[in-house]
Amino acid sequence: MYFDPHQQSLALANELVAEGCLTFTFDELVNRLGKSKTATANLLKRMEKSGLVNRVRRGHYVVRQLGMLGIPTVNEDIALSVGAAMHKVPHRIAYRTALYEHDLLVHPPRTIQVATTRRVRTKTLSGQPLRVIIEPPEKLEIGRVQWGPSYISDRHRAILDAAQRPLLVGGIEVLAETFATAAHELSAEILLDYARRLGWAAALRRLGSLADALELEPIRGTLQPIKPISADLNLEPGTDDYTIWRDRRWRIRWSRSVEELLAVISH
Repeated sequence: MYFDPHQQSLALANELVAEGCLTFTFDELVNRLGKSKTATANLLKRMEKSGLVNRVRRGHYVVRQLGMLGIPTVNEDIALSVGAAMHKVPHRIAYRTALYEHDLLVHPPRTIQVATTRRVRTKTLSGQPLRVIIEPPEKLEIGRVQWGPSYISDRHRAILDAAQRPLLVGGIEVLAETFATAAHELSAEILLDYARRLGWAAALRRLGSLADALELEPIRGTLQPIKPISADLNLEPGTDDYTIWRDRRWRIRWSRSVEELLAVISH
């Protein structure tokens, strides 16, 4: 009896979708089909060519959604792509990528940023650059929530990440813009709790200074240092010799004027 390879591919894709199995590895498919590795590889090549599956990195695949054929999976659903690529690897979609996924940024990031406990060999996800930020397990899970088949920083953790390492999200303008956008949904108590557990006194000082100076309600005036302040800190790392204004309460040196950042968040 003749078996149409295309119909076979469609049938397999339908089975996977029906079972809710949207991500899988090459070895898992070999075990599922009971075929040789060569036969399985040939089937996957046909499915890739037909747009039924997408390989996000070597040996890791996602099933495509109908109506989205021809669009890279990483653009279609970052959580699906990262979930497939980080199969069984503790991780968290983080920094600028998390800010975008939470609708705090307008333009999608060019690089996918993922926090994880160990390095991975892959450099791209569906052709898009991947940047891995290594974190210890006890810090990786703080503020981590389920995001489809993946995990992501919740809004509080995403804002704290940006305040701890502003350069990773695009600079102080991005931190100010996203903090201002999210402020009405944030809890000072959660920010303080996360900062204490992470040991991120600097991040909290930056947020406190921004909230007070830019008058971000309802966060303004509600944050407090998690330890005594003994030295000045730059609002934007790498601006040691350039200070426009110094926040006396938080001992934060600003390399931008308050008016400049107000213009950014009111744009």
